[in-house]
Amino acid sequence: MNVSGGGYIASVGDEPNFGVAGRERADIAAALWWAGADDADAEHLIAYLSSRELLLNAAVAWFKGLWGILAVTTERVLMVAAGSDEKRGFAYELPAAAVLGFAHGDKDGKYFIGQLQDYESWTKIFTSNKLPVDITDQRIFWLTRKQMSERRDQLDKADDAGVRDQFKRFMSIREAQRSGGLDEPTARDAIARIFA
Repeated sequence: MNVSGGGYIASVGDEPNFGVAGRERADIAAALWWAGADDADAEHLIAYLSSRELLLNAAVAWFKGLWGILAVTTERVLMVAAGSDEKRGFAYELPAAAVLGFAHGDKDGKYFIGQLQDYESWTKIFTSNKLPVDITDQRIFWLTRKQMSERRDQLDKADDAGVRDQFKRFMSIREAQRSGGLDEPTARDAIARIFA
């Protein structure tokens, strides 16, 4: 059932539907508040957004030799640039499942570096100030955390060889000793048996 109101269209089945991507959609308007109506990069980004993803943030960034927009959605990381007569534009996307994180890099002259991490590489992205790096870092952290929590039951459990159980027993003995339930020699012997 589609219910329309306030720019949000409720999901049908398991597939979310936030409405047609356009400047009027609430998430896009909030993320691109700084971009003018004639911003070619913003229009290029909007053309790549789908109705099933929310735009979490968008910032001006330098990538592949052009200034463009670095964006994080609920589905992926996008970097787009409309290009110009001299340089061809691009659209680069990294699905959320492939993103490992976003790290702060050094400052290169007057530009700040962010490093997008995936399973194969680190991609350097330059911004004119630190705020886009910080915000992108937060959004990507949220995105990767969401991905891992959704896949929690599909992931293999690490074999700790009983270390967690040993640590719990150790903590129980120490707590009993602190509360006066075990004397020092008895606690020491019990701990020695755990790690023997």
